[in-house]
Amino acid sequence: MIESFLLAIRQLQTKKVRTLLILLGISVGVAAVVGVTSLGEGIRVNAVGEIEKSHDLTLIEVSPGVSNGNIILITESKVRAVREYGSIVDPYVKDAYVTPNKTYFEANGISAKYMDAKDLQLEAGMWFEEGTYQIVLGSDIGEKFSKIEGAKIGHAIDARIRLYGEEGRAIDKDITFMITGRLKPTGTETDDQAFIDINMAKELTGKDVYDGIMVKLDKSGQTPAARTAIEKLGLTCYSAQDEIDSVNKIMNAVTLVLAFFSGISLIVGGLMIINTMIVSVYERTHEIGITKAIGASELDIIKLFLSECIIIGVLGGILGDLLGIIFSFLIDSVGRPMLVAQLGIADFEHLTVINMQILAAGFLISLVISVIAGIYPAWRGAKLDPVKALRQL
Repeated sequence: MIESFLLAIRQLQTKKVRTLLILLGISVGVAAVVGVTSLGEGIRVNAVGEIEKSHDLTLIEVSPGVSNGNIILITESKVRAVREYGSIVDPYVKDAYVTPNKTYFEANGISAKYMDAKDLQLEAGMWFEEGTYQIVLGSDIGEKFSKIEGAKIGHAIDARIRLYGEEGRAIDKDITFMITGRLKPTGTETDDQAFIDINMAKELTGKDVYDGIMVKLDKSGQTPAARTAIEKLGLTCYSAQDEIDSVNKIMNAVTLVLAFFSGISLIVGGLMIINTMIVSVYERTHEIGITKAIGASELDIIKLFLSECIIIGVLGGILGDLLGIIFSFLIDSVGRPMLVAQLGIADFEHLTVINMQILAAGFLISLVISVIAGIYPAWRGAKLDPVKALRQL
């Protein structure tokens, strides 16, 4: 086998220009795949990073589950069972209210533990007192109340909640809340919500079950195990990891599609190898005839030609990875400032991400395509009749 590679190297050295053109054909295709894949990976990493910045990965939001068409409610017993899996476990209720000016808002009945779990921070005012109809507003709903209702901190706001009796008859209940505080913007659904004391919320609605449980863990690494255990209770769980998983799935699909279309250029490189190797078989017909006449087998001829293809694949993969790194750097240098300026998105460190998996994939693609492209010419050379081959000068 070593002799085959040595002969292959000498053969490639005798046709330097032809070998260089083949290497360029393969390496440009590999570079395109590496560059585009690094772009997709960079977008994915940046998207996941933004989710991690804006969401707490140690939080799990639990809601009622569904089993065999039946709704599994969050009762006190369910809350006690969930308490085994989190450092902070706090149930809450939520209901929709409307003001006389038709401003709709969602009020969550919570306790102090919920505030700690979600790390809610006041921008102005103070928290509600337990046992009172005081209310704290998220930043967006607070601004809406100020513009539409003319209600600010220290003002009272009238609201109505619609309940349903045992026979399904609608019952409207009026309530007056005192606005005591406004939260800092979070960039999440919390900005559109209001918060009241959980005991008063349950008293208003007469609920004996909860609408959800906020679970906070000590470390983000504990989230998968805790989530699995809670889901075994029949409840539904949501965490920031769901968004991360969705982004990963979407970007993996997008990157695969982009890599596929950019990899079409590799077909050109493969065709160049096939054409060159067939020409090489024709040029070396007499040499092949002599080789077979002195005892070389068909397998030896195949090894000889495939050795050349392997060398081309290895060199093309290495050169392609180097060009791909340069291509990725150019995308990052030119594309990142353009995206920030044109789209007005937040600045980020890198638009592209190169890792060993991408480089290894580029190398393997080059090697595999080179070997596949050389199979037919190698087989054709191996099947030459040595007598007829020797007659060709």
